[in-house]
Amino acid sequence: MQHLFRVWLPLVGLCGATLALGVAAQDRSLLPLVVGLVFAAGMCCLVLWRWASLSMRTILFYAVVFRIALFGLPPSLSDDAYRYVWDGLVQQQGVNPYRYPPRDPALATLQDLPIYEKLNSPEFISVYPPVSQLLFRTGALFYVRGWWQSHYAIKGLLVLAELLAVFLLARMVSARLLILYALNPLVLLETAGQAHTESFLVLMLVLVVYLVRYQRGRWASVCLAVAGWVKLFPFFFFPFLWRRFGWRAVWPGTGVAAALALPFAAPYVLSNVVGSLDLYARYFEFNAGLYYGLKEMLRWYTGDDWSKQLGPLLRTVFLVGLPLLYALDFRYNWPVARAMLFTIGGYLVLTTTVHPWYLLSVIVLCVLLGATGWHWLWLGLCSAGTYLLYSGGPYWSFVTAGWGGWTLLVTWRYWPRLLQSIMMVRARSKYRWIRPYLSTARRPLHVLDLGCAEGYVGQQIRESLGASVVLADVTDMNRTQLPFTRVPEDHLPWESGTYDVVVLCLVLHHTKDAEAVLCEALRVCRGRVIVVESTYSSPSQLRLLTFFDKLANRTRSSGKMKAQERQLHFRTVAGWRAIFAKFGARILAEEKRGASFATQAVFVLQPPAVKPKFPKLR
Repeated sequence: MQHLFRVWLPLVGLCGATLALGVAAQDRSLLPLVVGLVFAAGMCCLVLWRWASLSMRTILFYAVVFRIALFGLPPSLSDDAYRYVWDGLVQQQGVNPYRYPPRDPALATLQDLPIYEKLNSPEFISVYPPVSQLLFRTGALFYVRGWWQSHYAIKGLLVLAELLAVFLLARMVSARLLILYALNPLVLLETAGQAHTESFLVLMLVLVVYLVRYQRGRWASVCLAVAGWVKLFPFFFFPFLWRRFGWRAVWPGTGVAAALALPFAAPYVLSNVVGSLDLYARYFEFNAGLYYGLKEMLRWYTGDDWSKQLGPLLRTVFLVGLPLLYALDFRYNWPVARAMLFTIGGYLVLTTTVHPWYLLSVIVLCVLLGATGWHWLWLGLCSAGTYLLYSGGPYWSFVTAGWGGWTLLVTWRYWPRLLQSIMMVRARSKYRWIRPYLSTARRPLHVLDLGCAEGYVGQQIRESLGASVVLADVTDMNRTQLPFTRVPEDHLPWESGTYDVVVLCLVLHHTKDAEAVLCEALRVCRGRVIVVESTYSSPSQLRLLTFFDKLANRTRSSGKMKAQERQLHFRTVAGWRAIFAKFGARILAEEKRGASFATQAVFVLQPPAVKPKFPKLR
């Protein structure tokens, strides 16, 4: 019975939904049904991924069958296929496709063809790169009685290329992972169903990853050059290859890219294509989460429409951010598929138009990385619902669900890692505050980081000074390899004068009794105690300081600092001085810095000659 619900029912459901999709997608009036079938097939696909144990041969069989079932679909969901055929016919007339827009009188002989009325954006010059144009030119050879012959010739080439990608992918990932791409309803709809050029791009990207894995850098650069002339953004991946294989591996791809562009070279090409791309960035908008959000926020704030400025601005942000991606790749040595995924992902987040077929490349890269990109898979499924814009359906509901879910899944996946990166950066800043006061005559330096939290400040001291560092806290949040001791607030398990330096970095205001903790710190220290504390000078500053401290510590500790959140005891600078004086500690140095609502004060204390004693807390 369990096998029935986990394998056969979802498999039958996937087959039924996919075959029904091949019928429903022929008519735009049935778009709500199409979207429902995509979601139904997506859920079946997810169940099969989670519980079924299908063999690789079974998955490949259904992958082929489903693509054959959808191959007969006309270009009912997108008008791009008509432009493919048009560009091929233009080339067949001996005209460069980058010279005239379809509406230009120079193409009057073609404007009488029925296909002209089906074109989208006839006022724009083609932006499809050279390899795509070569595919269109090949399809135009089959134009005899109508556009549909060329369309299916081009579709046949694209579907064959994408099927080759599926079979190559089967050699690189497990059968379970292959389900998420090979049987994905969005992939089936946009490749075999609507035949977008991303079908060929997918093959090239999979080849690049495959060749990099087997250290075939030169061939990888050749495939990357072909990919770049299918969709332009793969050219941004060349620095990733250069870092891994050097210039000798990159130059073949550079030569192939130049050779493929040569047949279309002309003085007007660059300006015409760049002009069309700029118009696309300013004029078109579709399913762009960040762009929509910024646009509405600026409209609410200023009352003006910023759409014409936002597109170019976001494009600039992407281009400026590329060097950071290259630096991160160098720093962390990512797998090439991950580097490519982050680049394409950044482009999709910052662009003004995200059609469903744009997501095929990120879906296949997520599968290559072990299904680590569930946010992209979710967005891909929801993007099918954006087709409802053409039938007056709830387009905005799917945009909101898609990008909203994407944001939640990204946060769930990357926030813990990002949070720790933020804490390490903050620890380096804290270390720079106290670094001038850590020097003593004694070497090696013995340091106690009391109230260490994650331990990053102690780690900075260890790495920078070569000191012997021990971490201690009432709660174990240590994320370093340094020795850690869990201690009570009222007593430290070390003899008097054990450490050269004791560091209390933003700790005392969290303690139940700051005097007891300070007394113990002075007792076990023979050199100096360094106290860093947030201070205030007005009631409004105290309220802000309390709010932000609770927020920060609740975020960083995942509930481990609940007790500390309930017992915040901030003091003024004078209040801290009074406590230090009570135990006979002499202030060797004092420094203030920080924001207007929270000033951080650094106190360097010399313990008294006679070690203080403090009764244990009851």
